[in-house]
Amino acid sequence: MKKSKDKKTLADGEYKRLVDLYKAAGVDEIKLQIYDELIRKVAEVFACLEAIKELPSIIYDPKNPSIQRETAAGRARVKYMAQYTSAMQKLNKELLGGLNGDDGDDLSAYDDDND
Repeated sequence: MKKSKDKKTLADGEYKRLVDLYKAAGVDEIKLQIYDELIRKVAEVFACLEAIKELPSIIYDPKNPSIQRETAAGRARVKYMAQYTSAMQKLNKELLGGLNGDDGDDLSAYDDDND
């Protein structure tokens, strides 16, 4: 019971942190309300990642250390990390704005046609 309460507390803290960061970045209050549930889910996934971060990802065979097996925690970590990354990218794109086709690499100074 204590573990789930700790996870909820961690998720609530991460939720508040994310909302505060988005507010500080100037995100409109209406957008925050629209994406509130996704922000909460991201915070919950973050709490899951934190809960399993200390667990081993791989177990080695004691008789033959070259044989290794991925643990359930290792598989879960990969799954949760993919969900977290995808959701954060969506949130950041929607709330902070996308790159609008600009990848930040202005190579016009190196273009031979500009001489």
